[in-house]
Amino acid sequence: MILIYDTEVLVTEKILLIEDEEPIAELIALNLRMEGYEVSVAYTGYDGFDKIYEDIPNLILCDLILPDIDGFELCKRIKADERMRRVPIIILTARKGLEDKIAAMKAGADDFISKPFEYEELYARIEMNLWRSRRTYDIDFLTQLPGFLPFLDALSQKAQSQEPFSLIFVAIKGLKEYRQVYGEENLENVLKFVGETIREVLKKEGTKKDFAAVVGIGKFAIVTAPERADHFAHSIIKIFNEGVRSFYSLGDLERGAITILTRRGMERTAPIMTVHIGGCSNATRKINSMWDAIEIADEVLEYSMGFTTSSYFMDRRKQYC
Repeated sequence: MILIYDTEVLVTEKILLIEDEEPIAELIALNLRMEGYEVSVAYTGYDGFDKIYEDIPNLILCDLILPDIDGFELCKRIKADERMRRVPIIILTARKGLEDKIAAMKAGADDFISKPFEYEELYARIEMNLWRSRRTYDIDFLTQLPGFLPFLDALSQKAQSQEPFSLIFVAIKGLKEYRQVYGEENLENVLKFVGETIREVLKKEGTKKDFAAVVGIGKFAIVTAPERADHFAHSIIKIFNEGVRSFYSLGDLERGAITILTRRGMERTAPIMTVHIGGCSNATRKINSMWDAIEIADEVLEYSMGFTTSSYFMDRRKQYC
């Protein structure tokens, strides 16, 4: 499946399928590719182990019975590697006994699905495990910012403390189109640049109480004091607008757009990437919980994303008792 936030389609997620029965493997891979996943196939456990390190997947589907090594042992070996510990593994098997499910979980498997299965169930299990894995990282390796769970902890503490605070969301518009033209590596460099920009702005203009995190591909969050939110937002926009130009060719900059192909093979243009920021504060209205803050900030961010140039809006609606 393709990672999505709001309306942006970004990075295709990679699945490694380890299945020794070739017709079954081909059928599963075909269905997963039709759903938008990038799938690689291994027909033995050791082949699967090698493929993992050629290109680390986002998720592994592994048959329990393999010709050279069983799925339980393969799970243990994969999860023993620190680099692979957070990659979810779903065991596929014809066995239906509870003892096998327990053994799979003890070996490190994240989920267990019995054959034969409905593809809708398989898709749901895959999405659930990918969703969960995307939100468990303490530090995002690209941006070097805390991930979703640390963000929730920080925001929850602020909301419960009753201290004045602001939450602002920062999102990059145009990543999907940029990736299509410039590729995955350049996309990652853009995300690194945005993460570095946010870290530097908070370091130079903030305090130790300010907190920033990555909460999605191309989406960031900052928890700060109300008096600093506007300043942070304007600084991020200024640095981004100046720096993003370095990620484009001179020709694209002169045109002010890039040319991409639609699914039907037609050419269309897409503008240079922009940054959009939306936020809220309990200094102007009552915010009962972190979920209230997230909902309001998301609403304002969505409004900001509707503009064609980089933009920032803060919720200024006052709540009267």
